[in-house]
Amino acid sequence: MTFWQENFGFVKDVYNDRLGKYLSWMDKLEAICGKVMAEGVQYTFKEFKILQDDLRSLTRDLEKEGMKSWLDMMLEKVATPSGGEGETISAKDKELKAAERKKLQTLIDRHDTLMPSTKETQAKVEVYARCYAYGDDIKPTVKTLDEMLHLSIKEIHPHNMSMVEEQIDKSDKVINTIEAQRDTYEELLKRGQKLIKLPNHAPFLGDLLSKMENTWKDANEKSQDRLKLLKTTAVEWEKYDDLRSAVNDPVEKLEGEFKRYRKFFDPDMGTKKFSQKKTLWEEKKKACEEMLATVNACYDKIVIVAGDEKKDYLQKEVAEVVEKMTIIKKCEERLTKLVEYNDKLAGTVNHARELDGWAKPTKEKIDHLATSADLAPDARLKDVMAIYEEMEQRKPQLEPLNEEYKELLTEEDLEKSETAKKTLQEWEDIKNFTSDLCDQIEAESEIIKKDHQSFSDYLNVVNDFEPWIVEAEAHCKNPLCKPQNFEEATALLNGCKDFFALCETKKEALDNAAKARDSMEKKTNAENLVEVLGGRWEAVKKISEDRVKTMTNVEQTWNDLQKTTLDLAQKMGEVPKQAKPDLEEIDKVFTAMKWLNDHKKELLAAI
Repeated sequence: MTFWQENFGFVKDVYNDRLGKYLSWMDKLEAICGKVMAEGVQYTFKEFKILQDDLRSLTRDLEKEGMKSWLDMMLEKVATPSGGEGETISAKDKELKAAERKKLQTLIDRHDTLMPSTKETQAKVEVYARCYAYGDDIKPTVKTLDEMLHLSIKEIHPHNMSMVEEQIDKSDKVINTIEAQRDTYEELLKRGQKLIKLPNHAPFLGDLLSKMENTWKDANEKSQDRLKLLKTTAVEWEKYDDLRSAVNDPVEKLEGEFKRYRKFFDPDMGTKKFSQKKTLWEEKKKACEEMLATVNACYDKIVIVAGDEKKDYLQKEVAEVVEKMTIIKKCEERLTKLVEYNDKLAGTVNHARELDGWAKPTKEKIDHLATSADLAPDARLKDVMAIYEEMEQRKPQLEPLNEEYKELLTEEDLEKSETAKKTLQEWEDIKNFTSDLCDQIEAESEIIKKDHQSFSDYLNVVNDFEPWIVEAEAHCKNPLCKPQNFEEATALLNGCKDFFALCETKKEALDNAAKARDSMEKKTNAENLVEVLGGRWEAVKKISEDRVKTMTNVEQTWNDLQKTTLDLAQKMGEVPKQAKPDLEEIDKVFTAMKWLNDHKKELLAAI
């Protein structure tokens, strides 16, 4: 038995031990490289230094050529336990050798596979170490900035101005702390920017830089924002407290004004006073509303900082301001009613004064119409009817106006206010004056209408009489035609009598015209034609009367002549029949006939 055969067990154990160490070395190397190159893992520099030292220790003999050669050499021995060589190796030994060869080759292949990544890791580990050291160095600064950022964004709920001021002091300290890190931050930033330019820098370096920069930026911005918010809140809170007190001034003034609101029974004074009061109300209303709007705006900003715990209390304070401002609505409602009353009273008073403005000059007009003799009846009637129409429009206004005054000026008002009494008395004077005027207009209108009718009757007669008298005068100027026989004389007499009868009729109409004119209450200076026409009538009447008398004589004489002539003829016809005719009687009849015939000629000659 050879040496190898005798010590095969020992040799086999050594071989397996070396093989195990080779495998363990690769396991450790792979694990170390994996840890060094692991993504998403942040080591401290101390931790990474251990990994770096382990890697350096494992890679002192990275190629392991001696181990691989020894293992290859020893493989021949341990794979042939029977000690044969060449063709003398048994089939079993061949199988064992092949298996051991494959096993060793697998380890060598794995070794070869690890080489590139291991060398890459070796190349990067130094820079990684610097990056991890950098990560450790920035931690205090980032931690400080994180703490300041946290203090700048954490919820705070100061409940009063004192707490707000306390928070402002804290915010100032936070900003000062951040500012104190500026030099360190800028130095670390420059260092990191240099590291990140190296080709084999750690992947996490960019995140570290970004985190530090973002934390710096956020800490600065948030701290400044917090300080700005707190200072704004302090200003708003102070304004909020001031305005909640300041609103008392306009509110108290409005309350005082409200107590002084009352009716004015002089509408002119009321209009002036209410205009002033409304201006004051609008001024105070605007001031209150602006204050409330500012209080609400302040509340919206304060409640952000004060938080929900303080919200109900703040809302209650705002509600108290709103409650105080209810006086605005009360004043508005009261003023509105008073202004409505004053406007109504003003409308009623102005209406009454309009009536008075009509009545007084109308009184002068109606008095003039009633007394002036210079007015023609037609003009008088026209004017009075125009006034009457105005009166008809205004008289119906008196009673409704009186009711309005009763409604607006109550007994209570009259008891309390002398001005109310004066206003009512003014109306009573206007009402009585206007009512009396309306009665006067109605009475005068009736009189003037009657006078106008009488004057119209007078004019109608005069207008009818004038052309007749002209014709009558012309008729009288024309001489009578001498009748040629008794019938013409009779006809001429009848014509004269008819004309005389017409004269009498015209005289009666003229007398009636005179009576109509004399019956007029309102005298007129218009010429009275009755006297003139009466005189002309007297002249025509005299001529007509004379003609009737003349023609009556003519007709009577002619009639007597005819009778006497017939009587004479009859007596003459009886003479031959009488033994002793009465010649003397016949002579008397003849003498009478002769006289009548001569008288008739005289009368006809006088026509």
